Amino acid sequence: MRKYLYILLSVLVPMSAMAYTLKRVSVHDPSIVWEPVSQTYYIFGSHRAAAKTTDLMNWTAFTAPWATATSNNATNSAALAEAVKWSKRGSTNYSVDGNMWAPDVIWNKAMNKWCMYLSVNGDNWYSSIVLLTADNIEGPYLYQATVVMSGFHTGTTYKDTDLEQVIGTQASLPGRYAIGNGWGRRYPNCIDPCVFYDEEGKLWMSYGSWSGGIWMLELDENTGLRDYDVTYTLTGSGDGVTIDPYFGKKVAGGFYVSGEASYIEYIGGYYYLFVTYGGLAAGGVANDYNNGGYQMRVFRSENPDGPYKDSQSHDAVFTSYLLNFGPNENDGNRGVNIFGAYTSWGNQAKGNFGERSQGHNSIIAAEDGRTYLVYHTRFQNRGEEHQVRVHQVFQSKNGWLVVAPFEYTGEEVKSADMATTQQIATDRIPGKYMLLIHNYKLDHTKKNTASPTEIEMKEDGSITGGAIGTWKIEEGTSYITLKINNTYYHGVMVEQTLEPTDTKAPAFTAIAATTGTTVWGYQTEASAAGIANITIDDDSATGAIYDLRGHRVKNTHSKGIYIRNGKKIIVR
Repeated sequence: MRKYLYILLSVLVPMSAMAYTLKRVSVHDPSIVWEPVSQTYYIFGSHRAAAKTTDLMNWTAFTAPWATATSNNATNSAALAEAVKWSKRGSTNYSVDGNMWAPDVIWNKAMNKWCMYLSVNGDNWYSSIVLLTADNIEGPYLYQATVVMSGFHTGTTYKDTDLEQVIGTQASLPGRYAIGNGWGRRYPNCIDPCVFYDEEGKLWMSYGSWSGGIWMLELDENTGLRDYDVTYTLTGSGDGVTIDPYFGKKVAGGFYVSGEASYIEYIGGYYYLFVTYGGLAAGGVANDYNNGGYQMRVFRSENPDGPYKDSQSHDAVFTSYLLNFGPNENDGNRGVNIFGAYTSWGNQAKGNFGERSQGHNSIIAAEDGRTYLVYHTRFQNRGEEHQVRVHQVFQSKNGWLVVAPFEYTGEEVKSADMATTQQIATDRIPGKYMLLIHNYKLDHTKKNTASPTEIEMKEDGSITGGAIGTWKIEEGTSYITLKINNTYYHGVMVEQTLEPTDTKAPAFTAIAATTGTTVWGYQTEASAAGIANITIDDDSATGAIYDLRGHRVKNTHSKGIYIRNGKKIIVR
């Protein structure tokens, strides 16, 4: 049987019908957790915001219910009286409303409870992290106790904390804590908890924001509170203390460098630590480098409590103050820049909807075999409006995480598939691409973003156009190596959906381990040598034929658009 095949030079025909839907929510500081009975993902965030979904694309918002032991209470101020009383020391007009930040929820196997670790923020470091529990993931959550407190830097304030329960009775406040406003260089602000089990079943909590850095405590699996049987020997001196008998072990930051929202997940042999640098605002304020620059940086370790290092072997812990974001960053570009502010990308992240100030993320190695990054983002010209985004995450061959360049829209590929399957056939790769390099040192006071340039990846393995280099796919896998402007990037090549349409395109995401920089790319037009009306017997056709989803087909007896040898063809 003969078919007429017309080689197309135009871009892929857009499809009006979408194979998926996206329903947005606004949850600041989203922390993701899986509830297996209902097969539902939940995110919990600051200011009692929460949402749920079964597909990570369509979210339903709800208000997370705090409660006292006897009655429901919108602010739970009665149940949180201990924490509220502590935070009131920091300001005369303190209100807990607006200061319940960044909860993290986890199922405690020993307690048979859902445990919520909630930040109760206060001025002058008078903050604490409290534990609430529930039988149902949607609550009501009941206050149990305070886990850790900060800010006891003067007088007898320590008497209202559990410091003496940890280190013994004290005649007066130990001198290492009696440092007044110097607290912010040495010790943590006790907010932003991340609670996780390690591979041995131990329960840990990382916490802290800016100030003296990110710290780590072992928790008691049976109570969900700190493990009072674990002791920490004072290590380091002055502002350089790295282990403290009360606060545990410092794993990142210090000396008031920026950094908050620690999140740790075990993936493929490593514990990955995410920390968000910079200020959370959308930016655009002249000469105010704290106003904007929110950006996720990544470190990894073989141990849950570190040491955590980036791809350039920089330690996540600072030994002096360095500016670690913005155009004057001078910390050696510490932390893998997994991505940052960008615009003119695909069909959606463009114009006023270019993404910026992405951060305070969570990440989950899910039950479905995929890994998902969940974060909130602001936009280029929409003020402080923010929404949640979900991207799939893969592990490069050299063990660093790379993030899919477009939102998750139901793609079936799994993380483990990268090593065992070639998602994009070699002859589909050549073509024109948009290339986006996520560089460090964006000027957020001017709302700078990364913008793409056009390149061509040719059949001979060369790259030309807006960047010069080479590409090579590892046959039988999805691992790709790119040399771009004399820098090598290692990552994966997968099919992506160019939201909000259903158009599919080959895409890559890769990291340069030597610099910590990430690149994204997606194909805009496949290669085509010319136009020809040709008649071909299916049985004599040479070159594998793929449908638009990248699935190989045995013949072209069905009408439609296909790709063969990197060329788009239509069968009528």
